[in-house]
Amino acid sequence: MSKIQNKYFTTSEIAKICGVTKHTLFHYDEIGLLKPEYVHTNGYRYYSILQCYTLDIIDVLKKTGSSLKEIKTFLHNQSTDQFVHLIQQKQKDLKIELQRMLQMENLLEDALHMTEKAKKGLRNIPVEEYCEEEYYIATSIEENSDTDFALKLSEHRKYCEDHYIIHSFSAWTIMQRETFISGNYYPNYVANKIQEPIPGEKTIIKPTGLYAIMDHVGSYETMNTTYSRLKEFITSQNRRITGQVYEEDLLNYVTEKDHNNFIIRISVGIS
Repeated sequence: MSKIQNKYFTTSEIAKICGVTKHTLFHYDEIGLLKPEYVHTNGYRYYSILQCYTLDIIDVLKKTGSSLKEIKTFLHNQSTDQFVHLIQQKQKDLKIELQRMLQMENLLEDALHMTEKAKKGLRNIPVEEYCEEEYYIATSIEENSDTDFALKLSEHRKYCEDHYIIHSFSAWTIMQRETFISGNYYPNYVANKIQEPIPGEKTIIKPTGLYAIMDHVGSYETMNTTYSRLKEFITSQNRRITGQVYEEDLLNYVTEKDHNNFIIRISVGIS
């Protein structure tokens, strides 16, 4: 027994030397990542000095973001080529994680900006404003139903997440000119504003130009009144509806429990 103790480390000893816990060593043994070099008949585990290096490898690879499963595979097939392959994969994973973090940071900043915008400069009456070109990532709504809207909204969000698209926090809807003129008033797209156009059919460009703008305060169900006021204003100014209608939720069900406190900014392209 004394010879064993001189040649091997107990679980407590190697845990102290390598800066891990006994529980961690038990777990590594259980999953087959690092088994003791020797197990005595009394159940005591003993580890060799070489296994200290194995624990160091595990620690280094954990810091690269490698899972215990990936580390186990590497240890079973350890070579320089396998090491390079694993590190290159972790670099790819890190780039993706950085994209996700950048996307989240942008969403948080825009969420604060959205609420600040809602608190000041409320447009209670229609006004004319000149707007610069803006870009949107949009998903088409094919049916005028709340069910399809919810489906498309979910589909739109998943698309943006899967493609790591950096976009505004505030939700937008876009209504085609013909839809607005007809009085149907059901949006044709769910959208989010983006910083620059993305090649593909899901990008919509809001052109530079003149817009009739008004903030709707209240629930979605009462928006017809605001639409009517905008139409009357456009006519009174001898203007024509020449563009699409862009609606930004400044305050909605995410921020307000009471639907009567919703604020939706409506912009209608005119000339």
